[in-house]
Amino acid sequence: MGDGTPERILVTNMFVICEWERLENKSVQDTIRYSDMVCWAWLLCKLAGDKVPDTWRKWLSANPDLECTAVAEENPNHTGSELTEGN
Repeated sequence: MGDGTPERILVTNMFVICEWERLENKSVQDTIRYSDMVCWAWLLCKLAGDKVPDTWRKWLSANPDLECTAVAEENPNHTGSELTEGN
């Protein structure tokens, strides 16, 4: 990232999704957009104790080169459970 933090993979959890719903007045039933995933990443970094700006929008502005890829696009069987088509 722009602050010299090494690259890492972030995996969201129920707490982050609930916080996102509360902060952004959204629901998982809504269409998920990249801005939503950036908000999740910001929340995860904040929870990990990273020094982040007070909003995900400011964080994104400070780190415009962030890459965001949904796990399902990368590996649809990320849990190692039952096989899925193509995996």
